[in-house]
Amino acid sequence: MYQLTPQLLNLYQDCPRCFWVEIHENTKLPSGGAGFSLQSGMYLALKKYTDGYRAQKKLPLELSKQIDGVFLPNQELVKKWRDPKTALFFEDQALGFRFSGSFDECILRQSAEQEFYIPLDFKVRGFNLEEENHDQHAQLKLDCYDLLLKKNGYLTSGTGYLVYYVPEKVKGAGIVEFNVQVIQFVSEAQRAMNFIGEVVGVLNKEIPQGAKDCEYCAWGNVGARMMKQALSK
Repeated sequence: MYQLTPQLLNLYQDCPRCFWVEIHENTKLPSGGAGFSLQSGMYLALKKYTDGYRAQKKLPLELSKQIDGVFLPNQELVKKWRDPKTALFFEDQALGFRFSGSFDECILRQSAEQEFYIPLDFKVRGFNLEEENHDQHAQLKLDCYDLLLKKNGYLTSGTGYLVYYVPEKVKGAGIVEFNVQVIQFVSEAQRAMNFIGEVVGVLNKEIPQGAKDCEYCAWGNVGARMMKQALSK
């Protein structure tokens, strides 16, 4: 049974070949080094930041004017959803996959007697992005979170939030000021399910071609040619 996540689907978007190799050969691509470590630290800090407001049952000022709802109040549930080992999941025996995904954050919106669960994903970027250039990975991830919530019996609103944190300037005492951009997406669980079906179809076939702009495949091809030339001497 294939073990799939939103992050792996994003890898498929970047390069089907690298994705296929990671699943079938359990070979992971190198991490992003120092930049990746800094970004991971920012995500951890943001989660601690939202946890503080969760206890107060309100949103921080930079989000409250743009988001209707509060952070999901159940801290223990949020802790489980953030941990890959206890994150939301579902299985499809017919297609042969298990799909799981850990959340950054979830918004709870109450309307009449209904409660809607709305996924929220953080993005730390070094520059502002125009709306039409938003990361396609983000749309897919929010679709996937919508799917996971529905498969586990939670009512969704068909929307999700992407929150960009873009550094603007450094103040005294090492304090960094961020420009916060909130983008609301339409999330579609069925779109995610259709995409997963496409991905599983690729996994059931021979290794696909790599993306034309994939640096990892390019380096692999260079290495293979060098090895072939060395063996032919």
